[in-house]
Amino acid sequence: METIRTFIAVPLPEAVITYLGQLIEHLRQAAPEVKWVKPASIHLTLKFLGNLKPDELERVFRGMETLFRQPPLQFEVQTGIIGAFPNFRRPRVLWVGLQGENLHQLQELQHRVEEAMAEQGFPREDRSFSPHLTLGRIKFLKHQEALQQAIRDWPIKHLPFPVPVVQVMRSELKPGGAVYSVQKEFILRRKLNNQ
Repeated sequence: METIRTFIAVPLPEAVITYLGQLIEHLRQAAPEVKWVKPASIHLTLKFLGNLKPDELERVFRGMETLFRQPPLQFEVQTGIIGAFPNFRRPRVLWVGLQGENLHQLQELQHRVEEAMAEQGFPREDRSFSPHLTLGRIKFLKHQEALQQAIRDWPIKHLPFPVPVVQVMRSELKPGGAVYSVQKEFILRRKLNNQ
């Protein structure tokens, strides 16, 4: 039986994708050996579910439909600093963090998604949610100092990042990299002017 590699995410606006693409090109000059992400493939993951059977995917939709009976309010965050997991001494993943006065709303949204999936029988994530946009993955790093310098040289921009929808995504692993498609979209509630 075919399984569907599934995750729940927030799509990025074009301006943020362009900015991340410029940043990746800047960093690629210093460390071409890093497996850099295609900018158009970057998204803000709220929950990774792995390979699901069709009936499990239906449970994901059910959980999201229950959560969005009373949709959360739309909000905005901003792009922030460049970071690394687990740290810059032994980087395995490079990322851009998110920040802003509404960051708690993003954390609350992720928590509600996590709870909705737990109610449908999916295991909770062990680690706490750390909102980030992945730039690249590192198996080995020849040019650590050059990469560190390139990161220091980059002028950080705090671009606004609206969160109007949450999408259930399918990831298909192809020879040229992962291809993503939207399985279902859930719209957050707009703020009324007098709220």
